[in-house]
Amino acid sequence: MKVLLIILFLISATFAQEYKAVNVKGDVKYQKGTSEEWNDLKEGTLISTDAFVSTGEKSSVKLIGKDESVMLNEMSAISVGSIKQMSTDELLLALAMEDMINVPKTNGKGSSNNTATYGEKEDERTINPSKNDFGVKRLNGATELANSGLKESAVVFAKETFRKYPDTKKLAEQRIFFADILFDKGLYEEALREYFEIEKLDLTKEEKTKVESRVDAINKILLNTGK
Repeated sequence: MKVLLIILFLISATFAQEYKAVNVKGDVKYQKGTSEEWNDLKEGTLISTDAFVSTGEKSSVKLIGKDESVMLNEMSAISVGSIKQMSTDELLLALAMEDMINVPKTNGKGSSNNTATYGEKEDERTINPSKNDFGVKRLNGATELANSGLKESAVVFAKETFRKYPDTKKLAEQRIFFADILFDKGLYEEALREYFEIEKLDLTKEEKTKVESRVDAINKILLNTGK
């Protein structure tokens, strides 16, 4: 486990990089590192990868770095450090890390002695009293990552959001969106686990049909490949 954590740390570590805020419209704020204070993000401001950016209604900003850029539209929030290209192997490692974090901690007797969500204390980034609202904004930000071509990073950021803001796990449309990314990338076993979890949600007829279709397709693929 320690080896995996070290590998993940080395993989996720990035050189100090700054992103420039351009085309700032409306209510756009950012939060530096561990600071709890939100500041107005102005045109031309340079922010580092340890910052969070959040947009309000009818607001938007484009974050431009050396290699990547993301357009953040209204009611979205994103960790600037998530704006990066990831390989499939890096995505798999990050997903494995999320699975490890999600394992309940036990008191040594086989039962969990902590019902709090891991990372909850570390991520008190709220603009309003409702954490769930910020969780939704984070999922919107993850979608913006995917729309900018950073699909692997989008999945990782979304998975982290589902963990830190448990109520967002009930959002079937978003869950399906990110599961579909895994499916499209040929990560069938990972996608299948997501679809199984999604099937437990209150789905519309269309959503249920799509998820069942995906599950059937994956089972056929895995059967043909002998997995």
